[in-house]
Amino acid sequence: MKKILIIDDEITLRETVAELLIVIGFNVFEAQNGEEGLKKVQEIKPNLTICDIMMPVLDGYGFMKAHMESEFSKIPVLLLSAKVEKEDKEKGVNLGAKGYISKPFVFSELKSIVDFYIQ
Repeated sequence: MKKILIIDDEITLRETVAELLIVIGFNVFEAQNGEEGLKKVQEIKPNLTICDIMMPVLDGYGFMKAHMESEFSKIPVLLLSAKVEKEDKEKGVNLGAKGYISKPFVFSELKSIVDFYIQ
């Protein structure tokens, strides 16, 4: 079963996305900030990580920087954020994110992107 890690400090959003992904057949893990996310990546070696940008302790940009410098940098990361400015998206992509999903989003959009990166 393919593994997805969701890193987001918004508990309700994180749990809702996790439940929806579980229903369609993924094994889902959760982290509440980038620092916890980095540890979980090492532990579970997910097939895909979905990461928020604005979080306490270590934000999504900090996570991306550390992730891309780690031995797990081949694991694709999708950024999920309410930050919708062009500069925010470019910064995420420049740090190595494979995609950028703006909040709020429709689950079918997220599922299509997830399916593209997990085949």
